[in-house]
Amino acid sequence: MKLIHTFTILFLLSILSTANAQYVPVKSAKHSYPVQKLTIEPAIGFNPSSMFNVLASNIVQWNVEKRLSVISYTAYAYNNAFNRDFNHITTDYNYSITQKFGIGTSLYGKRASHTFSLMAGIKYDAFKETLKHPELEPVSASIKSTSPDVGLMYNWKLGKGKCFFSYRMYLPLYPYPFKTTDFWSLDGNIGNITMEFGLGIRLK
Repeated sequence: MKLIHTFTILFLLSILSTANAQYVPVKSAKHSYPVQKLTIEPAIGFNPSSMFNVLASNIVQWNVEKRLSVISYTAYAYNNAFNRDFNHITTDYNYSITQKFGIGTSLYGKRASHTFSLMAGIKYDAFKETLKHPELEPVSASIKSTSPDVGLMYNWKLGKGKCFFSYRMYLPLYPYPFKTTDFWSLDGNIGNITMEFGLGIRLK
């Protein structure tokens, strides 16, 4: 877990330094990168803390102004994807559905843009496992829950045409510090960090 903490901090620092470096040439070449008014960006991703969780997501981003954008984020996560049977326990289903909306600001370079957004929405989790032991009757347990989902998202777009490469990273701010101020609850935040890679399409 300490390795994941260190990796996350170093990654965020590299993002901030890159964004700061990109900010300077924007003034002299502000028209070199097209301000994309409306884009959709499907992607696939994973949780760095658990490589068994995979997800498919999509962003719709509307740039109201050059520095102001409104974002809709939808994702379906297939949890524990590669480890569904263990010690006579079968995972019948384990998934999460997320819908978030946010507001962000962008920095532009010669071939790329960096968008930083504050996101908020709802996350639905569903989970069911069944004990199938040859000497016992099958026993099942299931959980369904809804929780708030608040966090920060970084979105990097590379390319000047109708299609472009898209990368994003999401850093949750729940349960810490919104639900609790207990520092140990940061494990819950780090466990829900996602990294996603995909392609974007400029509609307008």
